[in-house]
Amino acid sequence: MREKQTDKQFVQFTARVYGYRAAFVLLRGYIGKGKDTIGKIIAKWAPSSDGNNIQSYINYVSKSTGINASHALKWEDKDDLVEIVRSMAHMESGIIEDKAIIEEAYDLANK
Repeated sequence: MREKQTDKQFVQFTARVYGYRAAFVLLRGYIGKGKDTIGKIIAKWAPSSDGNNIQSYINYVSKSTGINASHALKWEDKDDLVEIVRSMAHMESGIIEDKAIIEEAYDLANK
């Protein structure tokens, strides 16, 4: 986390890998509480109450990853979760992230 936070809504990190690590920590919690599909994850991550078009977001992540939106995920599904976070990052920021950075973040979330 950055020492000085300038955004009141979102935590800022010193490097993107740590932001992705935080995303994985959240996803692990979601999955542990039964929010274990792309559909359920997106509904929690980007709720319509924040002005998000949930169905469009779900469709984008599902199509870009090739994972059915109702497929039940497990925390151990590293490859799928990496692709999902990579797709979500693209949706959120427009960045097509280097897969190695997201894989590193998943590994950091397991420590």
